[in-house]
Amino acid sequence: MKKTIYSLALACLGLGASLTAEAQKVRQCSTMENLAQQLAADPAMAQRLAAIEGQTQNFIANPVAQRTSAVVTIPVVVHVLYNTTAQNISDAQIQSQIAVLNEDFNKLNADASKTPSAFAGLAANVGIQFVLAKQTPAGASTTGIERKSVTTTSWGTDDKMKSTATGGLNAWDATKYLNLWVCNLSGGVLGYAQFPGGAASTDGVVILSSAFGRGGSSSAPFNLGRTATHEVGHWLNLRHIWGDANCGNDLVSDTPTQQTSNYGCPSFPHVTCSNGSNGDMFMNYMDYVDDACMYMFSNGQSARMNALFAAGGARVGLTTSNGGTAPGGGTTPTTPTYCASKGTSVSYEWIDLVQLGSISRTSGANAGYYDGTALGTTVTAGSSQTISYSAGYASTAYTEYWKVYIDYNQDGDFIDSGELVASRSSASASTLTSTFTVPTTAKSGKTRMRIVMSDASATTSCGSYSYGETEDYSITISGGVARQGVATAESAGYRIYPNPATDVLNIEVPSAIDNKAVQVTVYDVRGAQMKQVSFDGNLLNVGNLAKGVYTLRIADGQQVTHQRFVKE
Repeated sequence: MKKTIYSLALACLGLGASLTAEAQKVRQCSTMENLAQQLAADPAMAQRLAAIEGQTQNFIANPVAQRTSAVVTIPVVVHVLYNTTAQNISDAQIQSQIAVLNEDFNKLNADASKTPSAFAGLAANVGIQFVLAKQTPAGASTTGIERKSVTTTSWGTDDKMKSTATGGLNAWDATKYLNLWVCNLSGGVLGYAQFPGGAASTDGVVILSSAFGRGGSSSAPFNLGRTATHEVGHWLNLRHIWGDANCGNDLVSDTPTQQTSNYGCPSFPHVTCSNGSNGDMFMNYMDYVDDACMYMFSNGQSARMNALFAAGGARVGLTTSNGGTAPGGGTTPTTPTYCASKGTSVSYEWIDLVQLGSISRTSGANAGYYDGTALGTTVTAGSSQTISYSAGYASTAYTEYWKVYIDYNQDGDFIDSGELVASRSSASASTLTSTFTVPTTAKSGKTRMRIVMSDASATTSCGSYSYGETEDYSITISGGVARQGVATAESAGYRIYPNPATDVLNIEVPSAIDNKAVQVTVYDVRGAQMKQVSFDGNLLNVGNLAKGVYTLRIADGQQVTHQRFVKE
């Protein structure tokens, strides 16, 4: 028989029970305990938190200031501390975690459809993207992953993993990077985060290695990457949905008041605190349910997180970080190296049809992977496309999970926001179709499309999996963003200061560039051009702009570059 079905009875036991949280397999987060320790050690932190809360409430009360459709991209550095081989998680498992964050914070998670209709209108696309760092704070090239073999068998929640002096790894510049420490935590703790306003040297998120990412060494019921989603929510100033009190306040207006944390997979509705017929929003990422049963942020939570990136926000420095850009920017297009993806067995099912544009291929089993990059088609940025695909079966038609990815920004992975273009499941050999729109921001030129068909819903774009097949093809984008030039103005040699700016932004042009050839344009977060700025060759007058985050576009006849700046 191909698949073994396991039956698991879960008992949702209270925290006061004699068994430990680890033995019960219930979620345990120590963020609030860590906050209490920090407040006790640093009395001034309470004032900083109050100031951050004041800015947050002002942002929420001012719809004009909200970021609407803009996306903030946060460079991530993952510090892996391992005492055993299993704790030294793979690059593929790390990439799967970045993919989960991008799905969950952009409402691209496949299980978003499970949100009860009562809450579906409140489910938010937060508009925050995560990418593994490509350059260090010193400007050197990096994979965004640090690894260290340690003698410590388990770590507490006292931040010792965050310092080389105590056996861990130091944080990178917390104003430019999200620091993720992955290690073996003690006491059944899955993770904890530091709220905005804490010390820079300890700023970031800590995750238990067996609760990090999808698949690999992660362990059910915390094997879908949602621990990091929960903890990054704290890092972005979200409280637990029950407010850490009996019918407490999480400082968000559209999350129902609930009595306490929920565990396991509750049945909807679960009414507490007289919160009406809809009951608790237990499927919210900030509750304590299992990974498979949390799948939404609310609009109010989204606004709270986005306040951090507005003018005066506690994490606004991340909007101008170059950490996610390779040093030098790569003026000459190169062919990136993609991670491997392969099914271990094709004895029962395989991909037997792929059709998109001029790609039309029928086939039998291909040993779990087929390199079809010699085949390709051209699609236009902004166009709607329909892809067809189907499974071949040896006999029984099992349920298969399909995911189609396109590397739109040509950075060698499929984990950026919008690069998962199709996701569905089916237990039929019939031809399936999915429609997607090529973003206008896709880079022009040749890139890769990857189709993964697996019997496991948690399979991502990288790594091996049990049954199924992966096929890669070439896609050429036309009418997209030009590939030439560097990614940011500063990495192209332009010096831009001060940032944030009040009235004037100084733009120093590289000596090799003719000042007369330089054209400067400013766009707001909606992509609308700001006509009320003027540029005289070195100075950009931004005094008439409203406070907020803007994008600077510099064209000099040789390249087009972009740089975010903040108007205070």
